[in-house]
Amino acid sequence: VPGVVRSVRSFLGDQVKKNAVMAVLDSRELADAKSAYVAANEKSKLARSSFRREEKLWKKRISSEQEYLNAKSALSEARIAERTASQKLRALGTSSAALKRLAKGPAESLTHYEIVAPLAGTIIEKHVTNGASVDQREPIFSIAYLNSVWVIASVYEKDIARMIELDTYIDRHF
Repeated sequence: VPGVVRSVRSFLGDQVKKNAVMAVLDSRELADAKSAYVAANEKSKLARSSFRREEKLWKKRISSEQEYLNAKSALSEARIAERTASQKLRALGTSSAALKRLAKGPAESLTHYEIVAPLAGTIIEKHVTNGASVDQREPIFSIAYLNSVWVIASVYEKDIARMIELDTYIDRHF
């Protein structure tokens, strides 16, 4: 998501857990997508209510079939718009839980976007500072799982015994 960095919570060398918040952005594009979803969700609720009313009236022969079909069509269109807006937010990384909270009424700023760690590990690169503009093509953090590390090295024959001792020490203590 393109935006402006409001806070950085993780730094080079930090250990992060999966789903830990690493930085927070303000994003106009995200706000546009969220507001479109909220509007589509409200239209869907209204269309659902209108359809139920028209369906009851049509079954009682109070309303015409055309009014019933119009309400049914409006409901279908509203559901499609809601699904489309939902998919746009999902593509931007919004979770299902966040969509449900948003549908109940936005409790937080619509521009607010948290960058979370996709996996547990150590931050080995950080390309972001407070106030910086970022876009979706730029890497912001690089995280590596450093519990198993391979080392390729040239060792003199006379030092091989010391390398074996070092390997044994590492196995026992880490």
